[in-house]
Amino acid sequence: MAASKHKHPTLTLNLADLGRRVRAARIAKRLTLEDVVGDTGLTVSWLSKLENGLLAPSLEALVRLAKSLECGVESLVEGLSVPPAFVVDTQGSAPRRRPRTAPGLIAEPLADGWPDRRMRPAILHVAGTGNRHAPEHHDGERFLMVLEGEIRVLYGDEQISLGCGDSVYLRATVPHAICPVAGRTARVLSVSYEG
Repeated sequence: MAASKHKHPTLTLNLADLGRRVRAARIAKRLTLEDVVGDTGLTVSWLSKLENGLLAPSLEALVRLAKSLECGVESLVEGLSVPPAFVVDTQGSAPRRRPRTAPGLIAEPLADGWPDRRMRPAILHVAGTGNRHAPEHHDGERFLMVLEGEIRVLYGDEQISLGCGDSVYLRATVPHAICPVAGRTARVLSVSYEG
């Protein structure tokens, strides 16, 4: 199996549903394929392929088509986006979103290209000093795995010590904070699930 070279996900349109919408709009206006072709400069073959879900139109063609059908482009494409099946982040590929910061903590978000995601993966850089941020909590669950260094997780009334390679899975509704151990820095994989 060949390795994928995808670096950024692309949203695509459900072409079958787009074709049905175009055909329905054309028929509602009592227009033939030839009528629309005459207005738009497109070909009968192109329009037929579009209506049968066999063609991905350009934005320019959609604008001309919407004008001919006397509707907005948004009415033709609204709700038809198909999210990507996967998102690949490669080191050094596209710049990631600017990291979120708190005193002593930098959160580098991962998989930002996934729309409407429920999991929030990030690499946390926990500074050895100045880590005094308030405990956080949210609906859902959280997984933490120490990639480098050591941390303490203040979880409700408990303290959980984790070293390199250790992990914890917890209910995120309980207030919790991540602190360095002995003034050393640490890197932590964090995956929050908001459900």
